[in-house]
Amino acid sequence: MTYESHLSDLPEDAPWHEKPGESIVEQGDTDQIPERDVTESDLAETQTDETNWLIAGGGYEGHRHTTAEVITPENVGDLELEYRLEIAEDPNDFQGSPIVVDGDPPIMYTTVGPDMLYALNARTGDILWTHFYENSDGASEQTPPAERGAAVLGDTVYKSTLDLGVLAIDRYTGEERWYYNGAAYYRGQVADELTHEELSWERSRGTTSSFPPLIYNGRIMKGSFGGEFGVSGFFDCIDLEGNPQWRVNMTPEHEWVGDSWMHGGATAWAAGAVEPDSGTVVIPSANPGPWYGTVRPGYNPYSCGKVAVDIESGEYQWHHQDSPHDWWDYDSPSPPVVFEAEHESESRKFATWPGKTGWVYTVDMETGQLHQRSDEYVQHLNTFNLPPYDDLESAPWVMPDLIGGTNPQPSAFDPESRTLVVKGTNYPMKFSWFETEYEPGQRYIGMDTVRKTEPTQPEEGDQPEEDVPADAEELEPGEQREGDETPENETVADNGGDDLHAPEEDADGGDEGAAKEEEAEAENGDEDGGEDDADDGNGEQESLIDEPVPEWNQNAGVIAGLDPLTGDVKWQHWFSWEAGPPWGGSLTTATGVTFAGGPTGFLHALDTETGEELATHEVGDHGVDGAPISWYDPHEGKQYVAIPGGGGNQVEEEGNTVAVFSLQE
Repeated sequence: MTYESHLSDLPEDAPWHEKPGESIVEQGDTDQIPERDVTESDLAETQTDETNWLIAGGGYEGHRHTTAEVITPENVGDLELEYRLEIAEDPNDFQGSPIVVDGDPPIMYTTVGPDMLYALNARTGDILWTHFYENSDGASEQTPPAERGAAVLGDTVYKSTLDLGVLAIDRYTGEERWYYNGAAYYRGQVADELTHEELSWERSRGTTSSFPPLIYNGRIMKGSFGGEFGVSGFFDCIDLEGNPQWRVNMTPEHEWVGDSWMHGGATAWAAGAVEPDSGTVVIPSANPGPWYGTVRPGYNPYSCGKVAVDIESGEYQWHHQDSPHDWWDYDSPSPPVVFEAEHESESRKFATWPGKTGWVYTVDMETGQLHQRSDEYVQHLNTFNLPPYDDLESAPWVMPDLIGGTNPQPSAFDPESRTLVVKGTNYPMKFSWFETEYEPGQRYIGMDTVRKTEPTQPEEGDQPEEDVPADAEELEPGEQREGDETPENETVADNGGDDLHAPEEDADGGDEGAAKEEEAEAENGDEDGGEDDADDGNGEQESLIDEPVPEWNQNAGVIAGLDPLTGDVKWQHWFSWEAGPPWGGSLTTATGVTFAGGPTGFLHALDTETGEELATHEVGDHGVDGAPISWYDPHEGKQYVAIPGGGGNQVEEEGNTVAVFSLQE
């Protein structure tokens, strides 16, 4: 295998600096922003600096851990709400993680889709400036894309754009510095216009390069989108002036059969992590395309896993695939975590992550060799069972479904207790494949799906009334319902798929099937196109609605704590089907508290070592899909916790809230 030749030759004549969209800047009281340029040393130290949060993952190694110690298990219930800020418009998708630059006052930078960047006074929530970018292809109004954060260095804020670009923005004024055009060169061709024609279509949730750029040693790195659209994924590195340095082809041509690489997906749309000692970046990789594997023989590297490359040169180091030659959309988008631990009497570096497969994978950071695959933290049923051809009825129920295990949710790691906190979805699904052909800008999937999200209501007389838990309507958020672990009820199918591959023209002449798929994405939230979750009314799918799945514990999802070195599951905090699955990221503190948003509008505080729920704090009357962060403000003597609290990925109630809590020392 010769993965070292996965780099693309980057031509000088591509329009790398030409912007195919327009920016709108609005300024408030920008004088509130202290002059404090962020250095590379600040970025390197932010993982242990309690006063800021300069990298979306909490630091290069992605621990999402704060060293601030004001909040403890004993006083976390005393958190006070500083403010709730409603920004953007409903419906929207708040899956991001803000960054905070320390100062008096600290300044928060947070993103919302599509392509909206806000600068806020982190103490008060005052909006100091906004920068909205409108790309030339437009963004779906029905499913505004998730935006997951920004990056900062010097006096500049950087954000990824929906059209594969990077914007450099003056962090004091919101004004544009430069734009990098990542769509100017693709599959060996310079774009005829500003964007390669096969990368030009209206952006929706399934088509966004929304994770924040990763900055290290004068390099800015970002990924690509579109795994469900027959693209070839890539991962870019540019310098601090926006000049291209290297590009990794995430479907290396010589490792794929024939021309299958050209539509092989494997997009790198999620956030990577850096191992600073070796100067290595670990890149997450999405599903191959199309979903069915008959047209793409082999392992299909680097799909559904992680690939490590040298930051200076882009050269290959290693890769690991969670699901080689995948058929189930089991990509591996969750950002990796790099940690150090004692093993066999020596200190070693590891990379670890949860996958959509529902296990945590831990590999040797130097070689990529698998150290362990953990115990399951969600249920498994007929996992890796090959889907039948064009026959949903005969297909077995499979767990996890295509949303997870874990999707893009960033995990948190407590180095003291060696606990990795992950989130997972826990639904059964049926898969059935059909042949499809690639068309630019159209979905390239070839799979029908049916998903169960709630138990069947028994007909009158079928089940004694006393068998229904008396407290079913009185649950606290996230509380496990009695009997959830040994269900006896049947389940209801929530139908989805490719409209059984028969889209109809709507009244306006558009593709009704495609419209339904876009609408479905608003619920499943799979950034790289986790497939449809909407009821299309098809009779074949409706006939499956009463099929029982007795193995399902009727829990929609879980927050779990694991030891990534041993693979042991320490605890599981289940959410019943009434509540829905938890989405978004998590946060650990040096005092042993874990924060994570839940589906019923609350910020949950759990004991990191045991999973015991310590407190809940209301964010809003909607799902909480963002990733919490924390910082200590020495000028106020307070520790703050902030979380983007809107979103509708897996839950019905949407919102557009950023909530900030604090505790005085």
